[in-house]
Amino acid sequence: MYLSVLNDNQTVKKYYIEKDHFNEERLYGHVGYIGTQSKESNALNLLKAYFSQSKAILLDETNKAIVKQLQSLNVQAFSKKFKTKTIFDREDFFLMYYTSGSTGIPVGALKSRKNIEEEVHVLTELLQTYGIKKVIVTVPFIHLYGTLFGLFYPLLNDIDILFKEHFLPHDLLDTIEPHTMVVTTPLYIKALNKIEEGKDLSQSLFISSTAPLDDGSIEVFNLKYSADIMQIYGSTETGGIAYKVNKSELWKPFSDVRLSVNSQNELSVSSPFVSSTLYENSFTKTNAQIQTFDYIELENEGFRLIGRSSKIFKLAGKRYSTVQIENVLEDVKGINKALVFVEIDKSSLRGEYIDIIIETKQHFSNKQIKKILQDNLSNLKFSIKLKSVDEIPVNKVGKKLQIR
Repeated sequence: MYLSVLNDNQTVKKYYIEKDHFNEERLYGHVGYIGTQSKESNALNLLKAYFSQSKAILLDETNKAIVKQLQSLNVQAFSKKFKTKTIFDREDFFLMYYTSGSTGIPVGALKSRKNIEEEVHVLTELLQTYGIKKVIVTVPFIHLYGTLFGLFYPLLNDIDILFKEHFLPHDLLDTIEPHTMVVTTPLYIKALNKIEEGKDLSQSLFISSTAPLDDGSIEVFNLKYSADIMQIYGSTETGGIAYKVNKSELWKPFSDVRLSVNSQNELSVSSPFVSSTLYENSFTKTNAQIQTFDYIELENEGFRLIGRSSKIFKLAGKRYSTVQIENVLEDVKGINKALVFVEIDKSSLRGEYIDIIIETKQHFSNKQIKKILQDNLSNLKFSIKLKSVDEIPVNKVGKKLQIR
């Protein structure tokens, strides 16, 4: 198999992937971090870590708190040729991913080779009907979603990989051939919907994660390109939890994933993909089970994902998630992005209100926004707080950052 890097001038740099090219004896048991230098260097270092039995810690180096923590723990860059003693030497893991966790404090989720390989095995069985011959990656490799779908799924199935540091929508379309799987995000899906010309991609599959994709965007994409979109739901700690294709209402759990709910209907996950160990100032064991804060409704052999319990707004007994509200607003002409929070107001009889930030160059009043939401969600009265900004920043996988 080949790993190919597409350059801006349309030239292609190719690497032939085999164990002997990446197995370095000096890296056996080596602990080092892989940051955000480039997709190319990250992919090559991850392959070295895999074939050399190393331990790699993946992070976004723009998060200064994580960088400072690793420096204090004596963890060097993966490319350093010398070894240093660290607290991670004794732990049995292959990759550690940083996640914000439920508290907003960076938490390291340790993944064993078995975690990764068993999840790839499940993905292989799920995707075999698509006959994938090439994987195109628009997301970074430093996140679990990118490494699983964009690197280790093709690696363990001998499938060629293609990526570019920064794909423009037209670049992406030009590279897609029959039986291609595109590992991407809702932002790219929506960007492709805005391109005037279409293309027959009926023999291709788009994998989307990092945030739910609204039915309207899926419908436009299906009509324009005739391609399936498979959405993935999961987290760094849990690994993949469930998937759904196109406009399916219910999420279907991956095989080997066991689900339950607590008294608040918040999802608990147990599977071979769950990190057995988490790091937050000290190491804690999970017993391969993670309690999430996502509110779900179990139905038949699947479930409806309502949203994070702290991000659900209740009107007349019906629950709406902040993601639903964001999708409604982002469909409005003149609004590029929306970021929505549920806030508690103890002085109000209602007790809560919706805090809305919109990225726009136009003027929208509170009354206009409330009317849009009432027309699309509920005509009941509710309180909102509105702020307009020039830009809502996003991270490297397209997630909107929580500004106030």
